[in-house]
Amino acid sequence: MSTATAQLAWRARRGLDGEYPHGTRARYVTGCRCGECRGSNVRRYHERQAEAKAAAREVRSVSTRRLVALDDSRGRRVYKHACPGVAGRPCVGPCYLRKDSTGGICARCRETLIWNGLVPADGARAHVRKLGRLGIGYKSVGAACDVGHTILLLIRAGKRTRIRASTERRILGVDRGALADGALVPAAPTWRRIDKLLAEDFSRAEIARRLGFSSPALQFGRKRVTARTAARVERFYRRYME
Repeated sequence: MSTATAQLAWRARRGLDGEYPHGTRARYVTGCRCGECRGSNVRRYHERQAEAKAAAREVRSVSTRRLVALDDSRGRRVYKHACPGVAGRPCVGPCYLRKDSTGGICARCRETLIWNGLVPADGARAHVRKLGRLGIGYKSVGAACDVGHTILLLIRAGKRTRIRASTERRILGVDRGALADGALVPAAPTWRRIDKLLAEDFSRAEIARRLGFSSPALQFGRKRVTARTAARVERFYRRYME
């Protein structure tokens, strides 16, 4: 049986014929090797290379070009100009680093910046729960990182054990800046600042007036306050005390 016949039989057994149009990389992946599909695969390769180089320009490598690679105790080559790796991780090679390498890292490390395979969801789950303890709910996290609320809920509950690498990067990129104004946060830091202001001879009515409250009394809870109130107190405290 020829190679072409074997490919046709393989595709027929999996019902792949006609599933994707010619000239798409999906059709190439499913086994078609016509000119149009090979061309689509080549175009996608060059697009990925351009994306990797663009991502490499936005990061800094962990060291300079004059880094000696790992020793050769395992039979690996040692380069005087070795790739330093990226994001705090050593080079996947180690690989030789050319003088004109984009971003100061090798091509293999650039690929890791745009790799979108499946990764464990443990890191994202811990981050979502940490943000929750700060008063940032999963819906606010989803709005900040453009990840669906259902997916975040499944991640937080431990029902989604693996996610795409791009999803993990977006979730880990969310910080306290995503806090909604009406979210409830612990009130202890806010009251500590107020107590220090009171010790500086500010009255409660004066503090309330400067915070923009209509009532002369500080009417918020001892355990929880809104993020908006906490931010107001923090801004006033810094303006006066610092």
